[in-house]
Amino acid sequence: MKLNLSTVGNKIKKFLKSKTGIVVKHIDTPPVSEEQSDWDKKLVFSLAKKRFPTWQQLQYVPLYLSKKEKIIIRMLLGLVGVSLIFLLVGFYQRHIVYLPKSGGSYSEGLVGQPTLINPILSQSDVDRDLTRLIYSGLFKYNEQLELVPDLAEGYAISEDKLTYTITLKKDVNWHNGNSFLADDVLFTYEAITDPEYNSTLYGSFRGIIISRVDDFTITFVLPEPFAPFLSNLTTGILPGHIWSNVAPGNFPLAEYNTKPIGTGPFIFKELSKDRTGTIKTYTLVKNEFYHDQPAYLDKIIFKFYGDFESAITALSSGSVDGISYIPKKYRATIEKNKDINIHSLQLPQYTALFLNQKNDIFKNEDINKALSLATDKEKILKEALNGQGKIVGAPILEGFLGYHPDIATFDYNPTRAAEVLDEQGWKIPDEGGLRQKDGAELRFALTTVDQAEYLKTADILKENWEAVNIGIELKIMNPNRVDREVIKPRNYETFLYGEILGSDPDPYPFWHSSQSVNGGLNLSNYFNKEADKLLEEARQLENPDERAQKYIEFQNILIDDMPAIFLYSPSYDYGVTKNIQGIDATRITVPSDRFSGIETWYTKTKLSWE
Repeated sequence: MKLNLSTVGNKIKKFLKSKTGIVVKHIDTPPVSEEQSDWDKKLVFSLAKKRFPTWQQLQYVPLYLSKKEKIIIRMLLGLVGVSLIFLLVGFYQRHIVYLPKSGGSYSEGLVGQPTLINPILSQSDVDRDLTRLIYSGLFKYNEQLELVPDLAEGYAISEDKLTYTITLKKDVNWHNGNSFLADDVLFTYEAITDPEYNSTLYGSFRGIIISRVDDFTITFVLPEPFAPFLSNLTTGILPGHIWSNVAPGNFPLAEYNTKPIGTGPFIFKELSKDRTGTIKTYTLVKNEFYHDQPAYLDKIIFKFYGDFESAITALSSGSVDGISYIPKKYRATIEKNKDINIHSLQLPQYTALFLNQKNDIFKNEDINKALSLATDKEKILKEALNGQGKIVGAPILEGFLGYHPDIATFDYNPTRAAEVLDEQGWKIPDEGGLRQKDGAELRFALTTVDQAEYLKTADILKENWEAVNIGIELKIMNPNRVDREVIKPRNYETFLYGEILGSDPDPYPFWHSSQSVNGGLNLSNYFNKEADKLLEEARQLENPDERAQKYIEFQNILIDDMPAIFLYSPSYDYGVTKNIQGIDATRITVPSDRFSGIETWYTKTKLSWE
């Protein structure tokens, strides 16, 4: 490289001025031959102790760079910097994760009042919600609706399928510190099977013999094989050392129904009431010694409201973090709030119009089919549920054993409905009006519950049937009185209502003739010997294909007799603010199952290396 000494001299003068303030007017630069320049370089390199420049030497580099070279170097340095940033971000994303940590709280709005927070007595959704968090059963359903052990450690089934031996977990304690033992399980199920306790579960355990083998072993002996029996053992276990001192008649009156002691993931802490005695808040705290994974949340606070409108307002304003259920008419309002997640959970429930078979009109299956032909299910789904659900035609839903996609259906056809009624002798008088036969008018009452979804459905049914000249009287009941005043006495001609089926598709509890008495769930008072036999045989079969075939045959008989008009299966919408994380449930069997896996809900996180 040939040096231009004049240029170097000028750069040195500028550098000295910038660093020292000394102005050098002239630097003599005698001419140097090329050979001499080469010798000078060699001399300098021979005297250098290091082959690489020092930081002080590097400071002189800019003096020898052109403007273009400086721009290129700055661009290269910028690219190196950006590359390093991307490398660091990528490393961070791959190796740094946010994990849930303990702490925080969750508040939820419930509509209603807690009265019997007791697993063998609870009837309302509010009671079942609280019971689910405070008590544990022998088994439970996880987020995937799989039956898994809870208080049970294991089980064995005898060869004749009649005896179930359950081994219990050891080192489980009640919330008051007492040990959990087989005596507690024995007391709970003996109370269920004793009519004096008036348990809502009495029908499911009638005829079953429960025995204690030792402190951690219990047996159930069934009168006949029942394949899905283990699914009945999700009932919360009561502390026998407390409740055995309460007389059966006083069970509903005991203070432990509102201040319970269980073995579940959360412990009752306190409740607050207003001057009228109405419970306003109910607080639970984490069970640090829970036999499974302890919850991340430290506290859950429930707040109670008189109606869904008030609860929705509380959710929208941030007064609560969640609401137990979002009625269809409020969904659009909640969707506008970007801080709230709506979890649409699949619920094994259908809504149907049950035709009381004690009424002579509904003993005629052709009349029942005419009513079905006159029913616009599409309109009901669209207007009563805002399209949030599915139309159904049978009691076993899609996704469950025995689902019958090819079952006979009666699509909306009011013209054909009118023809069937004419054929059955129910004619429209020449002067018009309601259909008549033998001087009697074709009219009946439709009873339902005072809830928006049911009310809209009832209005559409009334409109549909009046269009074919049938007289309809609507009877609207208070939800708190419907069980006592309508369902148990079967005080209705037709009843619009929803039934939650549970995790097993067994239709026996809803359609076997034995379930039409003593407050059973056969709401149509349906009786058919052949159908009863199929239901009895199906629940004894372990082979799922054989069980499914029995259920399909049963459904064919049921639709031929038409004791009910199956309408729709709704989705269950559950609203929670976005700061509550870890909610994984997508399918539930009852509303309280939304708390499956609540141990993994969290609001706080921590950084961790992966």
